[in-house]
Amino acid sequence: MTRAEEEITAGNHVPRVPIPVDALQKAVHRMTATARLADMFAAIGPDREPVLHMVWAVDHENRYTMTETAIPGPEYPSLSDIDPAAFVEECEIYEQFGLRPAGGKPLNRFSLPPHAGPDFPRLGHAPAEEAGPVRASLSVAGHAFEFPFGPVRAAGFESLYYGLVTSGEEVVDLYLFTWHKHRGIEYRLRGQDPRRALFLVERAEGFSAVAHGWAFAQAVEQALDITPSLAATRVRAAALEMERLYNHAAAIVALCQSTGLSVGQAGAEIALERLLRLNAAIFGHRYLFGVVDIGGVSRPVDLESLRTALPAVCGELQRVTDGLNTTNSFLDRLESTGIVTSEQATRLGLVGPVARASGLSLDTRRDHPQPPYDVHPVLPEIRAAGDAMARYQVMLAEINASARLIGHLAEPGPNTPEPVDPPGRAGSGLGWAESSRGEALAWVDLDEHGRITRARLRPAAVRDWRAFDDAVRSQNVFTDVPIIEASFWLTAAGRAR
Repeated sequence: MTRAEEEITAGNHVPRVPIPVDALQKAVHRMTATARLADMFAAIGPDREPVLHMVWAVDHENRYTMTETAIPGPEYPSLSDIDPAAFVEECEIYEQFGLRPAGGKPLNRFSLPPHAGPDFPRLGHAPAEEAGPVRASLSVAGHAFEFPFGPVRAAGFESLYYGLVTSGEEVVDLYLFTWHKHRGIEYRLRGQDPRRALFLVERAEGFSAVAHGWAFAQAVEQALDITPSLAATRVRAAALEMERLYNHAAAIVALCQSTGLSVGQAGAEIALERLLRLNAAIFGHRYLFGVVDIGGVSRPVDLESLRTALPAVCGELQRVTDGLNTTNSFLDRLESTGIVTSEQATRLGLVGPVARASGLSLDTRRDHPQPPYDVHPVLPEIRAAGDAMARYQVMLAEINASARLIGHLAEPGPNTPEPVDPPGRAGSGLGWAESSRGEALAWVDLDEHGRITRARLRPAAVRDWRAFDDAVRSQNVFTDVPIIEASFWLTAAGRAR
């Protein structure tokens, strides 16, 4: 970068580099050579001009860097031509702010429903033209047809819609709609007090309440120069690892269900229920809502009791997975199903177990450590096959690693949080956490009263759903689709928040 581009503002401990719009493509070319694009979003700047923010995962020492580019007109240079991982974000920015990449490329519908007219609540202005639908042709060479599935699928399943293009049995193509879950969370966060905003943040993706609560709280803490106590970070990390445990257990339940193993499913459901009851007993909520607070945690937590009770619960899950690992009818359905190659994972910017099962060594707990992970290092569990079996194996390895880590985090006696009263002043900050699905990011901008002017939440689902159609197309048939979905274990809510 030039000297002007290297002018850095570091008020929130994350370097912020201003990039002129005419130098944006050149800067992105340089950044992609050494860094990973973690997120891209827009916000309204102080002079009411849209600003394009790009978050780059740089390295262990510098962690993240944010570039900021003021966009004076209705277009900005196309960035997905340089880094394909930016395409989904380009679509979302177009929906929310009416800004589109130059060149006139087609942009797909991402999160807003089809009835979202000009008066629909948005973070910016409505686009001049509606984005195109995310769908394939209804016929392929006259021999294929569209098989619609959803949005109502079964009791307990999120609303989402698959358009499966098939010639009879093999899946030729797939398109996905998740807008049925759109709740306008980022829009509703504007003007909120950060502490009260946590209620909505945790519900952006309820199965990742701790991860998103932590990322958001860290963003606010960096904006206001608040440092949580070490005891509070241990409680956060223990809750985050419990969240990982119960999500991976739920994914195993879904894998058993999708492969027709009712006995294995029942055993995994018993283990899952025991994990949820342990969450309620130790943290006060089955799904760990209300644990994270701005500046720390919201209640005393006895981590020693958690360490004592956890081995028996994990032993229950271990007995189930030992049985699954010797059941050929289960293993055969996972092997070579839903393959995502390392090249695809890199090109699409995947994160979490989906990326690690495709050979990418990515984990924010190691790559961008914060207390207590800086003194309790985590080694990512990597597999190379990229299929449903590899994703299942990554989950099994992470279950064992999380259980061990919780044992290291526990200390005798309750960890009593220290109350923090956030100051009412302006600031901005970036926060992150490694959810059970992968890297979760949050960025906040606060006004002079300490209220939110813009909040950005980027769940891992935003990244990983984009590989689902590739996985389904990899020589799979109809009955493989539920297996692939279970092995991804993503949420529609996280994508359509």
